[in-house]
Amino acid sequence: MGLRSTRAVVSKTMRMSNSSKLVSLITEHYGLVKVMAKGARRPQSKFGASLEPITLIQCIYYQKDTRDIQTLASTEIDHAYLRIKEDIKLLSIASCMVETAQSHTAEEDVSAGTFSLVVQSLNDLESGAKKDAEKHLWRFMMRLLAATGYTPLLDSCVRCGKKPKSTSVFFSFSDGGVLCSCTDPGDRYGFKVSAGSLMVMKSLLDAVAKDLPKLSISGSQQQEVEHTILQFLAYHSGTSRPIKSLAFLRKIQLK
Repeated sequence: MGLRSTRAVVSKTMRMSNSSKLVSLITEHYGLVKVMAKGARRPQSKFGASLEPITLIQCIYYQKDTRDIQTLASTEIDHAYLRIKEDIKLLSIASCMVETAQSHTAEEDVSAGTFSLVVQSLNDLESGAKKDAEKHLWRFMMRLLAATGYTPLLDSCVRCGKKPKSTSVFFSFSDGGVLCSCTDPGDRYGFKVSAGSLMVMKSLLDAVAKDLPKLSISGSQQQEVEHTILQFLAYHSGTSRPIKSLAFLRKIQLK
């Protein structure tokens, strides 16, 4: 058994007993790590508020290779993201980011690149204008595709390399991008996407945070971008499990 020290984003907590919590951490150096926080539910717990989801912490835990759940030793809050937590919409969007990142981060993966992406995206969301919050979410999703090795080719045909000229183009999930008229999509898995939505996806992928206020996205484009990204993620992750935080976000927007 050895001690490990790392920064981490708290992604999920679960009650395990009257006094303890099971905590999922997206760590800087070790991928997804699950730890038992003994005594975390007690009023005078040494962990305090550090184990709230959407919190960046510095933590130390006991690592034992023969077990799946490690033991948390200590924590210190690095950034609490209070502005996000004080706003239900921002919190829902941040939760979407963290929930999706957790499902695409392997346990004990030292090369996982999701930690830095989550931290930067949460920082940008917190400092950005609320009206651009959903742009931050889908920018994060596009960059998550890139971080996991599935960057789609959006502005030229994956087969011939030419820029498609039609108003809608077949987006092939298996080929990893758009197909123009040079190729019959046949029974490939995918669907047609408008040229405007493809341009939005490309802009989100390339944009830095300060560019987002200038990015114009229509309601129909937002719906198409959301559907395309979620389906593409599901195809390459092998799971169609819905994002619970996204369902909650849509629910509060209807009120």
